[in-house]
Amino acid sequence: MQVAPVLSLDQRNFYALFHNHHDGLTRMIEKRAAQRHRVFKGGTITFENRGIACTVRNMSDGGAAVDLDTSATLPQSVTLSITRDNFVRNCRMVWRSDKRIGLAFVQ
Repeated sequence: MQVAPVLSLDQRNFYALFHNHHDGLTRMIEKRAAQRHRVFKGGTITFENRGIACTVRNMSDGGAAVDLDTSATLPQSVTLSITRDNFVRNCRMVWRSDKRIGLAFVQ
């Protein structure tokens, strides 16, 4: 007998948003408007005159997923900077899972 893993509320919400259950099969539903690219770059999330180190894990024209180096409470609007690429974008947080956050670039 196979035991289903216990999922946190964030994990259940993730699966509910991105998976479609049909006939016992699970299929991924892609909801991104732009293709994402895997990266591994050091960055900084800034807000309210504070900066938090992060690692950018993937990016697209519309946003990025980043891992925070420490747990922190963030406001809805932040700035993502990648110094080596001379990259600075205003962002809004669209999801969070422990130390990983999804950011949408604000036009």
